[in-house]
Formats: sequence, C-alpha cells, structure tokens
Amino acid sequence: MDLITEYNRLINQGYLQPDKSQEIAISQLYKLGTQFMSLQQKKKATGQLFWPFRQIQIKSFKPQNKGLYMFGGVGTGKSMLMDLFFESIDNSRKIRVHFHAFMYEFHEKMRKIRSARRKNSVRTACQEILKDISLLCFDEFQVVDITDAMIIGRVFEELFSSGITVVTTSNFHPEELYKDGLNRGLFLPFIRLLVDNLTVLEVNNLVDYRTKKLREGDSYFCEEDNLAVEKFDQIWEENSANRAKALVLHYQGRVLRLKNFVNGACRISFQELCEQSLSAVDYLHLCTHIKLLLLENIPVLNKDQNDAARRFILLIDTIYEANVRLVCLAAVEPEEIYRSGKFKREFARTVSRINEMRGDDWQKKG
Repeated sequence: MDLITEYNRLINQGYLQPDKSQEIAISQLYKLGTQFMSLQQKKKATGQLFWPFRQIQIKSFKPQNKGLYMFGGVGTGKSMLMDLFFESIDNSRKIRVHFHAFMYEFHEKMRKIRSARRKNSVRTACQEILKDISLLCFDEFQVVDITDAMIIGRVFEELFSSGITVVTTSNFHPEELYKDGLNRGLFLPFIRLLVDNLTVLEVNNLVDYRTKKLREGDSYFCEEDNLAVEKFDQIWEENSANRAKALVLHYQGRVLRLKNFVNGACRISFQELCEQSLSAVDYLHLCTHIKLLLLENIPVLNKDQNDAARRFILLIDTIYEANVRLVCLAAVEPEEIYRSGKFKREFARTVSRINEMRGDDWQKKG
C-alpha cells in the first residue's frame, strides 16, 4: 500500500478531511518509510538484518533519521497517521504497540529475568522483546510514573543503538514529558536523546475529529437526566438477560473481582476500577476477558483526586486500544468530570476518546 495514495483515497471518499498539518506528517512518514525499506534491503543483502543487537554496527547502515515523534492535541489524527504508515510498510519485522501495553510486557520480562538471577535486566529484556523487530510504532507515549521514567531512557538507548526505527505519538512535546515529576532532573538526558534522534513534528489542526463523529445511539448517560439510570439498566439487561455472575481473575499473584459478568459483558462501578490499587496491568488483563464494559457511578473529581483521575485515564486508554465497547453512567458530561488537577492535560485525551466511543458509529481501526 502506497501511503500517500491511501491517504488521498480516504480524503476523496470522505473518510478524512483535507488537513495541512496531517499532509505535512504524511510527507514525513512517507520519506521515513522509503528510507526504512531501503535500509532493510541493504541489511538483508549483507546478513545484518537478524542481528540488531550485535555490538559492532556498520555505520553506513545507520539511518540519518532514526524515526519520527509526532505530538499535538487530542483527536488530531496522530494515531490514525501512524496506523496508515504502519500498514504501508511491507515488512514482517514491525510492531505497533500502545505505551501501557509495552511497559507491561517490559516489566514482566524484567521480573522473570531477575527471578532467574540473570544480569543486566533492562538490556536483556530489550533483546528478548525486540530481537525480531526493525520498526517500532509506539502510540500515546507518556511518562507519569517514576519507575517508568527511569527505565524508558535506557530502553530508547537500546533502540537507537540497535538501529531500530521508531515512530511515536504523544500529546506532549518531548520537553514537556514528565513535567513536574519526581526527580525530573534525572529524566532530562532522555529528552535530549529523543530530540537528537527523532524528528519532532507537531500535528495540531485545532480540530478534535473524534468529537465530530455522530452520536445517534449515545452510550454515555448523565445522572441529571431522569431517564439515564433506566437507559443504562436497559442496556445491561439486554446484554445480561439476568444471567450475570461473579468472575474472579487470577494473574501474576493478583486478583481482580468482577461482581457482574456474563458472556464478555461486565457491569462495574468507577469506585471498583479507579479508586482501588489497580494499574495498567489490571486493565490490560480485564480487556482480555470483556467486549462490553458498563461503567457506572462516575463522579466529579476534584483537584485532590489525582490518583483516581490517573487510573481513569489508564482505563480509558486501555479499553480504547482493546476496542472494548464502553457505556457510561456519570454525574456530568465528560468535559466536567476532572476540570483541574495534576493530570488535567492528559485528561483531555480521555474526554476526547470517551466522546468518540459514545456513538454507535465508533469503530477503532486495528
């Protein structure tokens, strides 16, 4: 698939709108893709392709540009552009992954490596995860956790030194990553590493295309609507047929209890998922068991409820990536849930994604 041709086809057929910012990004991605395929052909011809982590690298095979970092506001099409680029690359040594999923797998690898008393767990984990990869497309890159902040710099050092091409999307310019985070000074060398090795491109058309989607069959209900609870209950009854039972999930020494589960549908409260000590690991595991999530009792969060807000952000990101259908019963509209607090900027993406998912026409591109 030719990237530019496919992008223009989507515009001509009305799936996308002409957008100057996106056109610039597509041009950059097309250039990177051409460069990547040329590099892979050279590596294959000399037997370098299957040894990305060897100590001695042939300098002439290192690309001048190791990748692209696209940042900008929510709903501006960054992930869509990256997906088009990924699909256009005719190469089996590629992977497209969400940040949360990647870090989950990485932590799991490191845990097993340390349990086996093997040395250099970060480098070894990189080798095991990326040994068959030449292109890594990394969606929704963000750093809000001190542990991840310390690890991710070493991961990218391995990526760049191994000649792996990286394309990533983020809501933040590299200089704004982990802003005001604990011991951020230790994170600053990583920011310089990103800027030195990736072309940084802003995709910002000031239009949130997600919120422009139709909402003919709304699946987000506000409690201020007298019929909201009745509508929410009706959706649950239609999907559960009064056959719901409790389901207990056991994984990695952890336990997640779902009080109401039936045939891939789960009804659960905000308090159970976002006010308990849960993380991306739990949400990722949850999404392997459900296709429909009915989330109720979503409250208004004040500026001191940052932990709950952060978990809610993680939850929405995870179910969005997993293409899980979401039905919400909340105190207010998404824009009013969390108006101030530590993660206010990150929450803008959450609002955008909820608004995209709330209509019958929502379908996440895989």
